[in-house]
Amino acid sequence: MTRSILLVHGRSFKPEKTALTRLWMAALRHGIQRDLTPAKQQRFEDAKVEMVYYGQLSNAFLKARGNPYDPKADLADRRATLARLKKYPADKFTKTEYQDLPGISSLKEFLADIGSVLTSPLHLSDSLIAAAAPDIARYWDEESQFGSDVRYQMVQPLKRAMRRDGKILVISHSLGTMVCYDTFWKFSHMGEYRNEFVTRPVDTWITLGSPLGDETIKRNLKGASLSGPRKFPNIVKKWRNFAAEDDFISHDEDVKNDYKAMLEQGLVSDISDADIYNLAVRNNKSNPHSSAGYLIHPKVIAAIDGWL
Repeated sequence: MTRSILLVHGRSFKPEKTALTRLWMAALRHGIQRDLTPAKQQRFEDAKVEMVYYGQLSNAFLKARGNPYDPKADLADRRATLARLKKYPADKFTKTEYQDLPGISSLKEFLADIGSVLTSPLHLSDSLIAAAAPDIARYWDEESQFGSDVRYQMVQPLKRAMRRDGKILVISHSLGTMVCYDTFWKFSHMGEYRNEFVTRPVDTWITLGSPLGDETIKRNLKGASLSGPRKFPNIVKKWRNFAAEDDFISHDEDVKNDYKAMLEQGLVSDISDADIYNLAVRNNKSNPHSSAGYLIHPKVIAAIDGWL
C-alpha cells in the first residue's frame, strides 16, 4: 500500500518545477521533523509525492502582460524565506511574532494601495481580482484556454494517485485550490473520469490561502450553476482549510459555511477552518500569502499528521 501526496502550487510567477518541488518538500519535511514522531516522519518519506505544476503557463501569461520576473532573484528570496521560517520553534507561530515582522499591512490597507474597495465583506469584485490577481481572472475566462490547460496539469497526477492502493492527500495553495476544486468536480461528474474513479476518494484535502470562500470565485467554479449533488465535488472525504491573517486572497477565511450543503448532502464527511499567522517575509516585507509560511505552520503539519 502506497500513500500518495499531490502538491498543487498557487498563482503568480513560479520557479521551475524541480526547484519549487524541493522548496515545498523542504518546508513540509522541516515541519514534520519538528513536530511529528519518527514513525510518522518515515510514513511521509515513504509516500509517493508529485507536484502538480502549471508554472510554465502562469509565467508565460504574466510575462505576456509585461510583468517583470527575475527567476534567480525569486528563487534566492524563496530560499532565504524558508531559512528564516525554519528558525521558529512550533510555539512561536503567534500574533506577537507576526506583528514584529517588517511591513505588515491589513486587507484594508492593501485595498487602499490599489485603489479598490470591497463591495461586501465576503466579495472581491471582478475588477479587483483582475487588478490584483490577473492569473485568477484569466483562469475562469471562458474565452481563454488558460483554465483548461492548467487543469490538464492535474488530471494525470490525480489519475496516477487514484490508480494506486493507499490513501491520498492533496495539499493546495491559492489558485491551486480552485484548480483542485474544479478537477475534483470533473472527476465526480464527468463520465470519462467518474466511471473509473468513483470508488477512489481523496482522503484529505488541505487548502492554504484559498479564495474559495469569496462570492465572485464561487460563481465561477465548475458546477456553480447547477443544483443538488451535481453542484459540488463528491470525491473528498475531509477538507482542512487554513487562512492567514491579512492574506487578501483568503479574505473570507471560512469555507465550511460556504459549502455546508456538501456536508448536508453527504458529499464530504468533514470540513474545518483554522486561522493562522503566516510568518513568511518575502523581499524584506511580510507576505502572509506565502506558501512556505503556510506549509511549515504547526497547524498545517497537524493536519498532515492526522492523514498520516
